[in-house]
Amino acid sequence: MKQTIGIFAHVDAGKTTFSECLLYQTNRIGKPGRVDHGSALLDFDEVEKRRGITIFSGVASFSYSGQEYYLIDTPGHIDFSAEMERAIATIDIAILIISATQGVQSHTSTVYRLLRERNKPVYIFINKMDLAGADDVDCVNNIQSGLHISTRLIKNASDLVNKDLTEWLCEFDDELMHRYLESEDSVDEQFILSCIGRQICSGNIVLCLSGSALKQTGVMDLMDVIAKTMPPGVATGEDFSAKVFKINYDNKGAKVTFIKCLSGTLALKSEVSYGDGFCEKVNEIRDYQGNKYTNLKVVHAGDIVGVTGLLNAVSGTGLGSCSDDAVPNLRPTLKATVLYDDRHYNAVIDFLRKMEAQDPMLEVGHELDTREIYVHIIGKIQLEVLKELAFERYGLDIAFSDYRIVYRETIASSIMGYGHFEPLRHYAEVHLRLEPNPDSGLDFESELHIDKLGRQYQNMIRHNALERDHRGVLTGSSLTDVRFVLTNGAVHLEHTDGGDLREATYRAVRQGLEKAESVLLEPFYEFYIDVDIASVGRVLSDITRFHGSFDPPENTGERVHVKGRGPVATFIDYQTDLLSFTKGTGTVSFRFAGYFQCHNTEEVISRIGYKKERDMVNTSSSVFCAKGAGFEVKWNEVENYMHL
Repeated sequence: MKQTIGIFAHVDAGKTTFSECLLYQTNRIGKPGRVDHGSALLDFDEVEKRRGITIFSGVASFSYSGQEYYLIDTPGHIDFSAEMERAIATIDIAILIISATQGVQSHTSTVYRLLRERNKPVYIFINKMDLAGADDVDCVNNIQSGLHISTRLIKNASDLVNKDLTEWLCEFDDELMHRYLESEDSVDEQFILSCIGRQICSGNIVLCLSGSALKQTGVMDLMDVIAKTMPPGVATGEDFSAKVFKINYDNKGAKVTFIKCLSGTLALKSEVSYGDGFCEKVNEIRDYQGNKYTNLKVVHAGDIVGVTGLLNAVSGTGLGSCSDDAVPNLRPTLKATVLYDDRHYNAVIDFLRKMEAQDPMLEVGHELDTREIYVHIIGKIQLEVLKELAFERYGLDIAFSDYRIVYRETIASSIMGYGHFEPLRHYAEVHLRLEPNPDSGLDFESELHIDKLGRQYQNMIRHNALERDHRGVLTGSSLTDVRFVLTNGAVHLEHTDGGDLREATYRAVRQGLEKAESVLLEPFYEFYIDVDIASVGRVLSDITRFHGSFDPPENTGERVHVKGRGPVATFIDYQTDLLSFTKGTGTVSFRFAGYFQCHNTEEVISRIGYKKERDMVNTSSSVFCAKGAGFEVKWNEVENYMHL
């Protein structure tokens, strides 16, 4: 079974150069490409060539020491970390590239934690040893303190079986220690290698090798070590399952869904089931090397291929018996409005929907009444790339407003909401209790017996309550962490259709929010800060000043590690500040921690200036009928008119 190696790094550590060197050294390509020359096999998109960075994961395959491998080169820039995180779900082995002259950077520790949370074995390659000032021993010390891991620097695979390394390994492997204490000469080489592999897989140790990918040194030494210490891949299960980790569109506009086959087989023209009842036929199976491919007739466990025909799949979708991806750790906390020529509204929406299929975290939204279009992002580089892709692929000239923080709203306590919709020849009434549902998004349950309101109508109300992006009354931000409980409802046998229940449900939610104690939420980062002892006082003072909190600092030699959390709004530019006052020696890594009560609610409400009474799309009024005509009743009087 083929194994998949993922290449990860902070931006500019030499990740793509490493990939090109590996493919060249294994005779997969005739000449190693250069990122700065725009000739890399895996960075073939014109925007990637122009910018000199990896934006989309690239796939290739190679053979080494009797084992077949796939290689995935992932983005290193934090703005494209969602693409990187999706690739983690498909890999069997991770190589983390660290520059010998830069050491552990802010994004490096984030990537390493994500890899370990997914239980991926990690090897480290210390790159750019050809540069002046590069020192692999100093870099290993930096890795140990910056990533809090036990590492060992080795030169090549022949260093794996020696007395010094074996004694070090005994600290982590009891069985090896017992054998070694009985007689160090009786411990055979293969047993030591299997112990190393086992401890790497468990995350107890990480082996580091050094070299220069640009100068073609050290890369194959690392492959020797991987080949000797990693067990071969084993297929599990006969039923087909696969994970979608990437979406692309070829030069003819066809959607290509990249999948990693986890078990079973998939044949050409067979049907695949996934998601909410989708079942679609696979038209083509493509074996990709960069942007070139050959066609296959069947896929086996371990294979990575691009398939056509899956029109509804998006990145993260599970196929067959595989479930969809969990919510990513690295999530967008910013939003920007698209600026475009109104004549191109439909074309802009179509382009952004295709980009959303590639990266569901974009969460493209639009307001039908104002034709405002917006996207969610991690950083501003995403906006620059979207602008370039729109023009390059579709000839669309778009721009973006300044990005802003994405807020949410919830409620502090339970409240009843009532909605009634009865224009002439229509009828529906819905009573919902809105309850706090901390850290769980929107949920629905019913306390109403089906004898009083049929199951099909209750299901319609449930669908209507959960499908909509309900807006809060403080800032018009999306509602979250609320459970809707159906307590009562009514329909008319002749005059009710699905749209009536939808209107009554929406109005019931909004009427409840008008009466509730609403709470404004803002996104928080979880942060890990690593500084020298002299700087820790400033760091702790900054955290307090920025409305954050922290755990007791941990000391490791001359370094101090601080873990905590704080608002995105106050910490978003802290990396620049930290680098400035630590003279480049301090690092901070961020990850999305969730939504918590806003630290400056009144200021945000005033700045956004949302006028709830002018929001006709999210009305809290109900419509009743009298003397053959409908009339509107405001939210604060509506309970006096309810029929139930």
